[in-house]
Amino acid sequence: MAMVPMAMWAQFAPAQDQPGTTAMHADSSAFVAWATGCVVEPGPMDITNPSAGVAGSGYPAENAIGVPGGTYAVTCLGDGGYATLTFASPICNRPGPDFAVFENGFKSGDLWFLEIAFVEVSSDGENFFRFPAITRVPFDTQLNGFATMDPAMIHNFAGKYGAFYGTPFDLDEVQNDPLLDKNNITHVRVVDVVGCIDPQYATYDSEDHPVNDPWPTPFASSGFDLDAVGVIHDLEHFPDGIEENDNMTISVYPNPAYDYIRIETQNFTSLQSIDVFDITGQLMISSTENEINVSGLKSGMYFVRVYYGDAKYCVFTERLIIR
Repeated sequence: MAMVPMAMWAQFAPAQDQPGTTAMHADSSAFVAWATGCVVEPGPMDITNPSAGVAGSGYPAENAIGVPGGTYAVTCLGDGGYATLTFASPICNRPGPDFAVFENGFKSGDLWFLEIAFVEVSSDGENFFRFPAITRVPFDTQLNGFATMDPAMIHNFAGKYGAFYGTPFDLDEVQNDPLLDKNNITHVRVVDVVGCIDPQYATYDSEDHPVNDPWPTPFASSGFDLDAVGVIHDLEHFPDGIEENDNMTISVYPNPAYDYIRIETQNFTSLQSIDVFDITGQLMISSTENEINVSGLKSGMYFVRVYYGDAKYCVFTERLIIR
């Protein structure tokens, strides 16, 4: 039996019914829009048996447009298939997650039946850039087609959460590239991971680990079941641009924090504000002081942004954990 490194057991945000989750319900007021177009290139129902046909029969691409529809109102991608979604207004990069992807997973016992997918973005419809996804699911034994998983073992994969709960994605986590304008994301692509650990068919996370998820699922509903993509930030609702200044030396501490945070820098000039946002991008605190009382915030993840000059330019963004 293959040995799994101890680092593989590190955990990420937990399931939607657990404290500290990042799951976003479809009814959240954070969503300002939904995908308006979807084109699907389905993969085979079973990548080891292409003659069995492709997935998706009876699950049209239109099911991924608009708000989540639930268990059966999805489009199924098959092994390695993908869907490309478009929007009425481009998605833009603002504090916190910028969009969320919905699947139709469900709880079974203490764990979850989840089918997961990579997520990629494009600002021209031709060049796509993938979120760095990580799995800590052991890959010494193949998960069978009806196996369950712990959401805390995966990060930046769509399908991390169950039906009607979206997995959020923050454009800050995509590597910068001259061919990608993070303030003008016109296309989101969702790519099924296959889930087979056989090297002949396997797909790999950003740390080069085989992605192990329920497989095979040789049915029309095979692979990732895309329900919807909800937009949190787009240019229609958040038109003001923000520029990062990488020349500033800034620290935020303590982090994790309990009752206060302090912001320090050696070259701090013309301070306008220090803003704290929750994971949906809602402004929770705005201050012009370097020390901020955060005792009134609930436990969870937040984002600190520091502004200078005429307040149009963001000089620093930092993730903050409140205990």
